[in-house]
Amino acid sequence: MRFNDIYVAGVASWVPPREPIGQGRYEPGEQDRYGYESASVAGADEMPPDMAIRAGRLALTRSGVDPAEVSLLLHAYVWYQGLDMWCPSAYIHHALLGENRIAPAIDLNQQCAGAVSGLQLAADHLIANPDRRAAIITTGERYSLPGVDRWHTEGAHIIFGDGAGALVLARDRGFARLLAVKSVADTTLEAMNRGDSPFTLFSPAAQGAVDMPARGDAFLRQMDGGEAVARLNRGHAEAVHGMLDEAGLTISDVSRFIFPNIGLALLTDMLKGLGIDVSLTTWELGRTTGHMGPADPIVGLTYLLEQGQLSVGERVVLAGIGYGWFWSCALVECVEIPDWPSAA
Repeated sequence: MRFNDIYVAGVASWVPPREPIGQGRYEPGEQDRYGYESASVAGADEMPPDMAIRAGRLALTRSGVDPAEVSLLLHAYVWYQGLDMWCPSAYIHHALLGENRIAPAIDLNQQCAGAVSGLQLAADHLIANPDRRAAIITTGERYSLPGVDRWHTEGAHIIFGDGAGALVLARDRGFARLLAVKSVADTTLEAMNRGDSPFTLFSPAAQGAVDMPARGDAFLRQMDGGEAVARLNRGHAEAVHGMLDEAGLTISDVSRFIFPNIGLALLTDMLKGLGIDVSLTTWELGRTTGHMGPADPIVGLTYLLEQGQLSVGERVVLAGIGYGWFWSCALVECVEIPDWPSAA
């Protein structure tokens, strides 16, 4: 879908200190293959919704949007948010929007595609009613044992980092115009992250770490590996090229690409199929933070702006990829470059 008057008015991130990988954590050669240097690791008292609130407050301040103008809040996440049978988006809503009674607070759990999918939902929400002026998407992740071993739950190819991001969409004002969005789904791949694991009445993650490689191995007894890879590649291509086609643009018209912070070997293979060089991505950031779930695209855009790596007229693709499988992309074009100091 293409847009004309929807803008990104503010973005912000909160990223905790990095912990170096160190020696002996992986088999020889694995660390070189995937290229991570460190992972962002939150302190013991840092909870994901509070991290999202930090980013959200700064994003709202940067946007100049009055909280009373916001008509939708979406909170995207993958992992545990600190409490069972509870709505983190409501907690975040109260902290950011106070007595705003018109904006629904909605949790999104589309895995690592959640923030960009949320951006699409928020844009659709705004164009559906011209009286709606702004929406905010937040995300916050903190990975910890016993449920997630950030270094080994996925293996060396995806190391998990903690972090949060927030993005404010507004009508008729902002530093970057939203040009297009597109989402693609291929749920024939859903079992890739379920394997043959049985459903349970409560989460076993309290007793031990989730074993994603084992689930993947079980899935490959159900579907040929070549077919799975072909479907993954097709999903990437349909989302990115399909969005650009709708906008009347090509890969060469885009200056920067923000993909999930997966390991370098995986990222390079994916980019090769899309015709994109890794130098055009935010890998220089991702190799230090690890994969922060749905926060990656927002943190990446914030980083490019705070580091002065974007200019007026440049276009940026934000891509989210979620287990299930889902691919969500957004294309923005800078119309001005705000003078924001680095907040992390």
